[in-house]
Amino acid sequence: MADATDGDSGEEEFLDCSGVSPACLFHRPEYSLYPVSAGNVVIEDLEELDINSEPKARDKILSSALADDEAATSGSLSHSQSPQQTDTTSTTCDSVVTEPSSSSPSSPSSPKVCHIDHLPNEILLEIFSYFTVFELFAIITPVCTRWRRLGQDPTLRKRLVFSFERRVAGDRICELLAGSPHLLSLELQSREDGGDLLRQAATSCKKLRDITAKFSDGLNEDVLRALVENCPDVRHFNAEGSRISCSECYFAIAEFHNLRHLNLSHCQFLDNLGLVAIAKQCRQLEYLNIDGITKIYDYSVVCLTQEVGPSLKFLFLDGENLTDASYTSLAACKHLKMLGVSFCEQMTDVGLSGITGLCELTWMKLRKGVHLTSKGLQSFFSSGHLSNLTHLNLGECSSMNDDVLFAVAEKCPHLTNIVLHWCWDITDVGITALVSNCSRLRVLDLVGLIQLTGTSFINVPTALPDLLILDLEQCNTINDTILQRIVEEQPSLTVFDYWGDPVMPPNPVDSESSENVG
Repeated sequence: MADATDGDSGEEEFLDCSGVSPACLFHRPEYSLYPVSAGNVVIEDLEELDINSEPKARDKILSSALADDEAATSGSLSHSQSPQQTDTTSTTCDSVVTEPSSSSPSSPSSPKVCHIDHLPNEILLEIFSYFTVFELFAIITPVCTRWRRLGQDPTLRKRLVFSFERRVAGDRICELLAGSPHLLSLELQSREDGGDLLRQAATSCKKLRDITAKFSDGLNEDVLRALVENCPDVRHFNAEGSRISCSECYFAIAEFHNLRHLNLSHCQFLDNLGLVAIAKQCRQLEYLNIDGITKIYDYSVVCLTQEVGPSLKFLFLDGENLTDASYTSLAACKHLKMLGVSFCEQMTDVGLSGITGLCELTWMKLRKGVHLTSKGLQSFFSSGHLSNLTHLNLGECSSMNDDVLFAVAEKCPHLTNIVLHWCWDITDVGITALVSNCSRLRVLDLVGLIQLTGTSFINVPTALPDLLILDLEQCNTINDTILQRIVEEQPSLTVFDYWGDPVMPPNPVDSESSENVG
């Protein structure tokens, strides 16, 4: 913690605060934004900050500070001398403001004014803790040297990210956590000591709301219960790919009663009982990712949709052992915006009926639906209930054909991304319908469509001006000349050929040579 009496003669002031209380500077429109860095540790991502968080607390602080400032400066600025003509050697906010001498004329009834400069560092740090990192660096630190030191105090850290790309020693991370009592978000990636670090966080960072420990070890029941006990306000928990030690751990996770976002993708030992516990206790859940979990059956999914269906907005499942009973129960998730099902090999046209009414869906993946019929899929999209879709993945749905694509093109005009891997019955006729009707397409992923010749792409430069990726890997009957012409006309478009290599525009020299030969 910085000392109020610390000298900092070698450090240049950010602003000339002569004659002006720091509170006045809150209304300056020209804030300077200083970079946030701490070696290999990401302290905050400024682009993701919500500068409107906790407005009531900050408004109260700022209103109080401004009121004091107006009372303190009203006399000094009322003289004929303009503010610009004031003595530039007067005390700044780095110095302790002295009270008027006894000889100074003052009214006996005048109330004493306490400048914000008089507050000790501990009180200022408590005030600054209500600000986001963006506001600290854009508003607080430019005021003066003292505020700069306090604004960068480690106790004000709100977010720490320890990436797998740049390793930080576990002891150093524990030190940072111990000095960050106001930490709200912690992210660990690929840590063998993940359990020890989370235990330290549970002890020191009791305000945590977001915890991410991806592909990490040591997540046992004791660690998770310590987090539940000491950090009761956790709303976001991401353990994707981590080694969770036993099935009992999921009963501990279920005790995060304020949980809204839960990612357990590809975690070990999650079964029906663990999922039911989560469904019954995390009643505010909005996001759930259990993709890659194969020991989940209809009973737990039906329980999940009954308990938290109305609040769920994002759901990702592994369908290896799920039947139509699970998919029809999805009808209870009326506000679902994203639905992803990998390996929905047991889904039939009956299961589609549970998804048909999900009108708010914008993102959908039904991968490997080998038992879905072309007639069922055509009826599914022709209903018109999925008109808000922007992302669609029907990879390896073997019954996909041109008739289904006609329905998709007509009823889903807002599509930006579509994936149709290995849908062998699709021809240029169906792709032409997509190109003609879905003008917002940015990604067209057509890996393994062996019947395409490329004629459906001739009008791409004019029909799909926003298209960025056209993937034609393993499409062995495509005319490469057409692809070269498209890339030449639309330089922003990347086209991948049969081998997965980017298609290059024709060489002008080669083109001239061929014309001369002709």
